Amino acid sequence: MSIISPEKISYGHYECRNLNDSLEVFVDLFACELIEKHEKIALIRHPNTSVSLILHEMDEGIPDKPHANHYGFRVANHKEIEAAADYLLKNQSKYQLKSVVGPQASHFAYSVYIEEPGGNTLELEYYNPNAASHGRRIASGHWDQLLTETYFPGKEYIPQAMSHGTLECDNPERSNRFYTEVLGLEVVGGGNISTYIGLDSHPLYIVVLPSSNRIQLRPTNRYTLKIANRSEVIAAHHALSIDGKGVSELGELIDDGSECWFLLSDPDYNWWEITSAELPNLS
Repeated sequence: MSIISPEKISYGHYECRNLNDSLEVFVDLFACELIEKHEKIALIRHPNTSVSLILHEMDEGIPDKPHANHYGFRVANHKEIEAAADYLLKNQSKYQLKSVVGPQASHFAYSVYIEEPGGNTLELEYYNPNAASHGRRIASGHWDQLLTETYFPGKEYIPQAMSHGTLECDNPERSNRFYTEVLGLEVVGGGNISTYIGLDSHPLYIVVLPSSNRIQLRPTNRYTLKIANRSEVIAAHHALSIDGKGVSELGELIDDGSECWFLLSDPDYNWWEITSAELPNLS
């Protein structure tokens, strides 16, 4: 039994340089909706995706994130990737995109990548559903109903869902044990090199890639795991304070009397937030 029993991956926290510039990319190019916005923080969500993103504006001096630390969105047809690449190249200056790379094929995926002005890579992918016959559960659609051009007009491609995030690790075997035995996540697939982690009950997954030359991310860049209640968060924090089980850093338990949360970094110094709160507090 794992120390943490997550109900879902509820949020990704995303560091950027200029909030408005990055919001424009997500809304105009990836079909996301702005849910809530304050001076330097915003909550966005794709309508076909239960996992939301919290964008944090930091400063112009923050470093670019590695390509292997990105979020990916999925389209329904492979021809849309070529249309997307064409549209993104034509509008590269408008959205201050540092680069547009692709289309390019990798295993069962056909993708185009952009570097947005906030210092992050984003992927638009088509994933061949035939991969499901090779044991890749992630190949199934990430939506119950397709969005139509009425929702996202004039671009000849439609991001149907946010499909995945990515992380890097040093030692896949050690990391996989931590994800399953401590974080309570499942290995939902994998390639020759990568591991896909997530929860079988939720379509979004995280691709973990081993790397020997990693750039460690700051705590602002993290995934949030929602667990059942305040008592379980307190119990998990207490257990990890006694035996860290590979945790490289354990943050303070923050408790407001009704909900509580804490941060931890895993053996690879990737950051996670453990919370009982259903909704984030952006104020």
